[in-house]
Amino acid sequence: MLNKNRKTIDKFLQFLQVEKQYSPDTIRAYKLDLNQFLDSIDFEPPFPKITTKEIQQFLQNLTRKKMSERTLSRKLATIKSLFKYLIREEKIPVNIAKLIKAPKIPKRLPNYLSNSEICSLLDYPYGNQFKDSLDRLILELFYATGIRISELIKIKLRDIQLESSTIKVIGKGNKQRIVIFGETVNHILRSFLKQRAEIVKYNVSPYLFPQLKKSVNGSMHSHIHVKTVYNIVKKYIRQISTDEKLSPHSLRHSFATHLLDNGADIMSVKDLLGHASLSSTQIYTHVQIKKLKEAYNQAHPHAK
Repeated sequence: MLNKNRKTIDKFLQFLQVEKQYSPDTIRAYKLDLNQFLDSIDFEPPFPKITTKEIQQFLQNLTRKKMSERTLSRKLATIKSLFKYLIREEKIPVNIAKLIKAPKIPKRLPNYLSNSEICSLLDYPYGNQFKDSLDRLILELFYATGIRISELIKIKLRDIQLESSTIKVIGKGNKQRIVIFGETVNHILRSFLKQRAEIVKYNVSPYLFPQLKKSVNGSMHSHIHVKTVYNIVKKYIRQISTDEKLSPHSLRHSFATHLLDNGADIMSVKDLLGHASLSSTQIYTHVQIKKLKEAYNQAHPHAK
């Protein structure tokens, strides 16, 4: 029965890849969660005989291991997605996973950089080498467009429109959207592309940010690695802040927070970020409320 259940999971993952067009990273996360769930069951029954008891025990075991509510919620969502698929394929008579409530996830205010920190970060004294230009463009694009790291590394040269200062990116769920950048980034991007064109080994890659080292098979056709970008951003952030919580994603948070601080419409920010629902964008309004409360407590005579 073990093999049959695993084969069912493989078919489900194939469904997510082909029909839902989920990214390889999402597919890997789903596979890891589902195999972990099956491994948690002592005597693995076929899916039609799995009950809420097995799912709840799985979640309870993770809780004992000090897993966060966010992680628990994600793993339960994966299981719910599988059971929804099994209903669709008529593999089970009832979707028992629907009966299990997800744990409440505490709202965490996003870590972001202040205006002065952003200025210090982007005004850093970069050198004139290609690597310096690459570092600078990565930082500028993160803040100018609010894109995710997974979106940035996959930007292709053909997706860039210098005339209109726009880039087509592929976001979560393989959804396309257009992001915008200003004149400063346009100038930096043009300069980078000129330098890039002069380095023959990078010209074979269709990506804006080509891989910097050859693959095991000697290829140079892929894009820069996520870890490389993460390390680049962390290196520069450490020059202007001691807050270790700041990361590439903090530049995305900064993008959204600063737009709203300067009067941008929340629906426009939602679309620029590529959020599927407004609730994801509304976390940034909590940042504004927190700042207002701090100002009130400092300045109002009756605040204390």
